Amino acid sequence: MHYLGLALYAEGPTDYYFLRPLLLRLCEDICLNEANQSVEFGEEVVSLDDPARIKGGSRDERIVEAAREARGAWRIVFIHTDGAGSAERARATCAQPAIDRLAQELPNDGVGVAVVPIRETESWALADGDAIRRVFGTLLSDDALGLPHNAAGVEAILDPKKALDDAFLKTNPTSRKRRQGASPMLNALGESVSLQRLRLLPGFQALEHELRRGLEALGILS
Repeated sequence: MHYLGLALYAEGPTDYYFLRPLLLRLCEDICLNEANQSVEFGEEVVSLDDPARIKGGSRDERIVEAAREARGAWRIVFIHTDGAGSAERARATCAQPAIDRLAQELPNDGVGVAVVPIRETESWALADGDAIRRVFGTLLSDDALGLPHNAAGVEAILDPKKALDDAFLKTNPTSRKRRQGASPMLNALGESVSLQRLRLLPGFQALEHELRRGLEALGILS
């Protein structure tokens, strides 16, 4: 049996809300269907925080030190950065340096995997209207919620965060929920969004491809 602990270094609090349950589900799905042995997972994805003593350090230094402090809790560290319309550049500048440094400084602990939505994390939440309806508690259609019609439409949205908040406001939430916006619901969306629909998105395809390579390096996939 393999044990697979997962950790995440993300750009902001709302990214953790959505990505932690989603990344656990993705790993479970791949391992259930393809692992060469049964895989036991940690209860949750560990959130990596910037170590207080090096808050002024470079991003890759902060990520590696956070991973070092959590040694034993992970074999995969997911490193998130929003693509902001240029996923390749964002990955090269904000994720790859930390992945390389993890390999150099913690080679026996595990691997780093980049998580780079083409624009923002919220774009992945917009990929599944059925999940949005369940979480928001509405029967409104995709058109009524202003949701994209296909994968190309998802990644063409320039401001996914605003699009998700706008969809939420169309459900006529209470004044308290209106002030909070859709962010508190990102955790539930991460637990509900369809992996099948996400797999139509190039940014998610890149994540899954890199994750499979990481699982192969760990000996979990043959």
